[in-house]
Amino acid sequence: MAWRAPDNLRFYIQEARLVPINLGPSEPSVHTILHALPRRYRKLRAIFPLQPALFNEYCQDWSEEFVPCVSLGEEDEDKETGERFTVPCPPFYKVPSISLARADSLKRLFTWIDILPLETVRRTIHILYPETRAWSFASDADDPDHNVFKCVTWSQTVDHDDERHCRSAMSIFIQPPWVLSIRDIERFCKRQSVWFFGSSSAAPTKNLHECPTTPHERLWYKIWDCCVTRSCPWFVVSTYSHWVFGVFSNGWTTAFVSPVYSHDSHDPSVLQLLLFWLYSAMELPGGWVVPDVRIEPAYPTQHLAALDSDLVISPLIPRHLPSELDMPRSATSDSI
Repeated sequence: MAWRAPDNLRFYIQEARLVPINLGPSEPSVHTILHALPRRYRKLRAIFPLQPALFNEYCQDWSEEFVPCVSLGEEDEDKETGERFTVPCPPFYKVPSISLARADSLKRLFTWIDILPLETVRRTIHILYPETRAWSFASDADDPDHNVFKCVTWSQTVDHDDERHCRSAMSIFIQPPWVLSIRDIERFCKRQSVWFFGSSSAAPTKNLHECPTTPHERLWYKIWDCCVTRSCPWFVVSTYSHWVFGVFSNGWTTAFVSPVYSHDSHDPSVLQLLLFWLYSAMELPGGWVVPDVRIEPAYPTQHLAALDSDLVISPLIPRHLPSELDMPRSATSDSI
C-alpha cells in the first residue's frame, strides 16, 4: 500500500526525484544574450564555491533533524487551498504523475518548475510551519529579458504605513537549458574574482560597454541587480535540468554558491536542497549561516565619475543578514 507524502515526509523529500523534462525536438530561435553589462555601482568582488561534501552533509543533517518521519495526519492535497504534492515517488507514495506540455519556451519551462518542485515545496513548508501560509511563490513582471530570463520570489505582502509592500526571502532565477548551458552553469559556480569595470588596475573612466563579457558574467550582473533591488540575498538558479543555490554576503561584495545539481540528484535531492535553502533564507531553525566576510572595500578610494548608463537603479538599503542564527551548527569562512 502506497503512502501519502505527509505519512513520512522526510523519506518523501529524500527519495522523490524530478522527472526528466521534455524539451522538444529543436531549440527555439530566440535572442539569448542578457541585457546586463558591467556597471560601476555593483559591489560584487568574489565568488566562493561551497565544498560539495560539506554542503551535502549540512543538507542531509538538516533533513534528519527538522523534517519528521512520522505521520502528520495530512492529505497530499489541501482541499481548501488546492496546494498539493506533485513530484511522483513510486512505488512508495501515491502522488500521481502530471502530464505537462513540451517545454519549448520559457513560459512552458516555468510551468514545469512551478507545478512540480515549487508546488511541492510550498505544500511542505506550509504543513511544517503553518505560520508561513501567507508566504508563496510569486512570478515577477516581465523585464527586457523576458524571453530568456524569469524571476520567481518566495514572498509575502505586508501592510506598512498604509501601504502594501512585498517582503521577499528568496529568488529563483530561471533560464532555459538552450540558453544557459551546463558549461555556463559550471563556470558560473567557479571560484573567481569579479571586477565590474575591467580589472583592479583599470582606469575609472574606461568605457564599460567595450568590456567583453561572457554568459556567466552577464548572469552574475543580472542576479546581483535583481537581488539588491529586492533586498533579497538568497537565490537559486535553475534550468530545471540543473540547479545552483547561492547567497550574497551582508555587504553584497561576496557570493557563495553550491555545486551544480541535476534534476534527479540524490543525497541530497532537489526537493531537499530547495527546502533547506528556503529555511535558511527565512531564518528558520536549522538553516545555513552566511559566513563573515573580510575583504577589501567594495569601492576604490578614488572618486568614480558615474555615467548616465551606470545609473539604472537607485541606491537601496539591503536587508541585514545576521552573523549568527539559532541553529545546531554555524558556518565560518573556513568551511568555504
